[in-house]
Amino acid sequence: MLKILVPLDGSPFAEHVLAHLPALSVGKETEVFLLQVLGSNRYQAALALENFDAGVLQKIREEAEEYLKVKARELREQGYRAHAMIAEGDVAWNICQVAEAQEVDLIAMTTHGRTGLERLLLGSTADRVIRTATQPVYLVRPNRERAHSLQVQRILVPLDGSELAELALLPAQDLARFHGASLVLVQVVEPVEVYAEGYIYGEAYAPLPATEELEKLAQEYLERVAQSLQGQGLQTEQVVLRARAPEGIVQASQAHGVDMVVMTTHGRSGLSRWVFGSVAEKVVRLSPCPLLLVRAGAGHLRAFAPEEPPQS
Repeated sequence: MLKILVPLDGSPFAEHVLAHLPALSVGKETEVFLLQVLGSNRYQAALALENFDAGVLQKIREEAEEYLKVKARELREQGYRAHAMIAEGDVAWNICQVAEAQEVDLIAMTTHGRTGLERLLLGSTADRVIRTATQPVYLVRPNRERAHSLQVQRILVPLDGSELAELALLPAQDLARFHGASLVLVQVVEPVEVYAEGYIYGEAYAPLPATEELEKLAQEYLERVAQSLQGQGLQTEQVVLRARAPEGIVQASQAHGVDMVVMTTHGRSGLSRWVFGSVAEKVVRLSPCPLLLVRAGAGHLRAFAPEEPPQS
């Protein structure tokens, strides 16, 4: 049983993530928790109304409950086990608390959604959820025209040579197997910039590796990873780019027509250091395609793992 938490705010933009549920369920029976958090700003705005009526707050809650009931019913008709939940207070905090309390495997949300007084906005709620949640977080940048289901044919996995970055390969492999998709393995080599040669007591600093040498090492590394994956029956493509890491990842996703990016929010190796607030954060902001972010060291990588056989 796969458990997914989907925060909604009542807006069509926030609902776009619902169309992605089939791509995330990977053939499993799926339990979906629909959560709407009535943030304090919503109540403050209601209290500030010139003709304030205490019934306004109750009406806000009732509208949220009715909205979630409708959405949960629609998901049940599609075969999901769906639950409607209401919380009050800080939006990001409640999302993470509910995720832990319900022991969900994945949080799926849009990076931008708004309706009236409430909004889920990248740089605020989504940022804080990614920083705090121990579960993988799936982020969708909504299409303003319409929501559409995701066809997964190519999955991009950025790697930097570290074991932490390779954690993204675990869910990426399971998604690729289920969808029959190929894995696009990308390593971005950042150009070595040497502004001046330094000396200490007449001895020159050891020179940094040439960019060409780093590209060769990156290609060799990706080929080793690809061989291992191909031995498991997976199709792979290898891409080495010379660029700044965030821009290179986004450039590769566009050039190779990928449908999803799967990456860790922390990885480091040599001259490369990926932490949320740096590479991962910029990719979230720049990438037009959905991202699955796995927080390294969090231990929640069971979302897409094969289900254990039933006990006899």
